[in-house]
Amino acid sequence: MPQEMLVPLSVKGTINTIGTHIGYEWIHLLPSKNIYFALFQRWPNTNLPAGHEYYIVSFHLEVTDIDWVKKQSTIVDGPIFVLADGQHYNYSIPNVHFLPFYYWHYQLNQMQEWFGIQDKPLPTYKFSAVCNRISQSKVWITTKLLEDARSESLLILSKWLEEKNVHNWEHTGNVLLDNLSDTFRHKWAGQQIKIDDFVNATDNKQSITGTPWQPLYTDAVVHFTNESFHYSNMDEYIWPGPFITEKTLKCLLGATAFIPVGQFDTYGTLSRLGLQFDYDFDTAWDADAGNITRSASIVNLIDELNQYTVDQLLAKTQESSKYNQTHIVSGQFFKNCQLINNETIEKLRDLL
Repeated sequence: MPQEMLVPLSVKGTINTIGTHIGYEWIHLLPSKNIYFALFQRWPNTNLPAGHEYYIVSFHLEVTDIDWVKKQSTIVDGPIFVLADGQHYNYSIPNVHFLPFYYWHYQLNQMQEWFGIQDKPLPTYKFSAVCNRISQSKVWITTKLLEDARSESLLILSKWLEEKNVHNWEHTGNVLLDNLSDTFRHKWAGQQIKIDDFVNATDNKQSITGTPWQPLYTDAVVHFTNESFHYSNMDEYIWPGPFITEKTLKCLLGATAFIPVGQFDTYGTLSRLGLQFDYDFDTAWDADAGNITRSASIVNLIDELNQYTVDQLLAKTQESSKYNQTHIVSGQFFKNCQLINNETIEKLRDLL
């Protein structure tokens, strides 16, 4: 079967059974210990097996499942090393070591191999967004664009709604966001908006959806990423992250400006890897870990950005977008990510 995903599917086993995977070749050079590996996990529903000295777990395909990790720490005696893109912030679990390990650069390399680099035409729309699997944060941003900037936006909306993903429509206490939820529920839920002949059942694979050379990115100045997960501040801790997918990576490779509708610190984390987001408008909300307040800031930002013409928005964002594309294509982003990965590998060797 040809490769369809940017991240390998989940694999589990010991050094003798786990195989070799891009970015994880180094596991075969670790000290000879009784190590159990659970790599590329995506909301796992089985427990780690007892009886191993160490456990190495990684999350790149989905956000770090901290509830599962916490449960595993009570089941196995050996220390658990969790590798994931981004940071663990203030989250900690006894006998669990969270270590940064990036896979974004490998995904970007695969995207370049699949889709190449193309010249980008001048866009005709201000904004774009996709709302496929409907979730709380996607509802807020998509509804705002539908209600106040529809003619200026390229938008995709599906019927894929599970009410658990919108907290059963419970209000947050933020009037702005609650009104958007109510509007979506009574006006847009069950509606379908398409801009092409994409069929979710057969075409929802990254070897198709992962191209930055599609109208959502080439014909709009600013893309609202509507990432898969947007929770950061959980009151007692910050959820590790930021978790980003091809939804964001397409913007970086395709030189498209974007607003991260996902976890906080997306601009911050990517900036620390050498990218830049010197957009000529306020982006301070990216440092706000509050899920409600950050989302409200993005909604308000739509009003501000909608005052500008396409050309004005392009002037406010184009320099950073082109810089980021060059930073990736040149290989410098790969080097910066790999530098952190190599530091983590060395730390693992010391800990083992």
